[in-house]
Amino acid sequence: MKSDTSPAPSRRSSSSSLSKATALQQLHNNHHQHKNSEVTQADTIKIPSDSFHDHKDFLGDNKEGHSEPMGIRSLTPCGHSHNNDDDDNDSGIESEYDEKERAKRRSLHLPDEAQHEVSDKGPICCWDELPPWMKDNPAIVSGYRRPTHSYSKAIVSLAYLHNESVNIWSHLLGAITFVIVAPISYFKVIGLLEAIQWTDVAVFYAFLAGAIICLSMSASFHTFCCHSEAVSSQWNRCDYVGIVFLIVGSFYPAIFYGFYCHKTWQIMYISLISIFGAATIFVVMRPKFRSPQFRWVRSGLFLAMGLSGLFPIVHGIVLYGFAMAQRAVALNYMFCMGAAYVIGALIYGSRVPECFFPGKFDHFAASHQIFHICVLIGCAIHFFGVTKAMTFWHQSNHSCDIPLETLKSMFVN
Repeated sequence: MKSDTSPAPSRRSSSSSLSKATALQQLHNNHHQHKNSEVTQADTIKIPSDSFHDHKDFLGDNKEGHSEPMGIRSLTPCGHSHNNDDDDNDSGIESEYDEKERAKRRSLHLPDEAQHEVSDKGPICCWDELPPWMKDNPAIVSGYRRPTHSYSKAIVSLAYLHNESVNIWSHLLGAITFVIVAPISYFKVIGLLEAIQWTDVAVFYAFLAGAIICLSMSASFHTFCCHSEAVSSQWNRCDYVGIVFLIVGSFYPAIFYGFYCHKTWQIMYISLISIFGAATIFVVMRPKFRSPQFRWVRSGLFLAMGLSGLFPIVHGIVLYGFAMAQRAVALNYMFCMGAAYVIGALIYGSRVPECFFPGKFDHFAASHQIFHICVLIGCAIHFFGVTKAMTFWHQSNHSCDIPLETLKSMFVN
C-alpha cells in the first residue's frame, strides 16, 4: 500500500510547478506584447517638427497667458486642432525626426529652406508651413505652394489648383487677349480712319504694349514666386515695373487725344508722366519695397500716379467744356477706368474680404484676385475709350483746321 501511494505527492508537486511556470511565461509574454504595442503606437505618432509650431494665430496671440479669439486653441496648419499638452511627450520623437531630416537634406546637398521638397507631403502646404519670405497675408490660410527651387516645377503648378491660380490665369489670359487684339485693332480701327499718322500708331500701341507687359509680368511673378526668395524678389520687382508701364502707357493716348490740337500741353503732360514713371520705377526697384509693411506705400504710390491723370482731365474739361470732353477725351471711359483701378487698389490694400473671414477665400475671391480683375476691367475700358477719342478727332478735325470755339458750339444744346 505504501509503495502505491508515495509517488502521488511528487506528481502533484510537479504539476503545480509546471502550472506556475506556464503562468509566469504567459505574464512575461503579455508584458512584452504590451511594450511592443506601446512602441508601435509611438511610431505612429512621429510627426514632422515643422508641422506643429509654437506660433501665433493670425487672429491673435496663442501664447499662454493671452486670450484667443472665439475660443480658438493653438492651430495646426489649415486649422486642425492640436493639444499643446502633448508637446513635451513628443519632443523626443520630433527631435529624432529633425535630425533625420537634416541628415537627409545634407546628403542631397539641399539648403535648409528646401526641407519641404525632400518630404512626401506634396506640393501644397498651409500658412504655418511657409518659410518667412513667403508669408504675406495671414488671412489666406491654405493652398500655398511649397518652395520649388525650380522654374519647371513652378510652371507645372499651372496645371493644379492653389491660391495663386486665379492671379496667374487672369492676367495670363488677359495678356494673350491683348496680343491677339493688337493686330486686329490696326485693320479694324486704325487703318479705317482718315489721315492716320505714325504718332497715332505710336501712342495707341504704347498703351497696348504697357497692358501686355503689365499682365505678362504679373502672371510671371505669381507663377515663379514659389521658386525661392531671390527669384521671387526679382519677379516681384518686374511686376511693379509692369504696373508702371501700364499706367504710363495708358496716359500717352489719353493725353495725345485730349490735347490733339494743343501740342505744347500735349508734350508737357507726356513728359511729366514719363518722369513720374521713371521715378516710380527707381523706388520700386528697392528690395525693401516688397515687404508686407510697405503694402499701403505700394498702393499709395501707384494710386497717386494714377490720380495724377486728374490734372490733364480737369484741364481738358475746362478747355473743351464737359459735353465736348466726353467725346474729345472719352471722359466717361476715363472715369470708369479710374474707378476700376482705385477700387482695385483699395481692396488690395485693405485685404477685403479675407480679413473678415480668414481661410474662406484662400482659392477664390481674395482681395488680390479682385484687384487683378479690376485691372483687367480698367484695361478693357481704356482700350475702348482710346478708340473712341481717336475716331472722334480723325472724323471731325484731324488737321486741326476747325477753330475750337466752332467745335464746342456743336456740342451745345
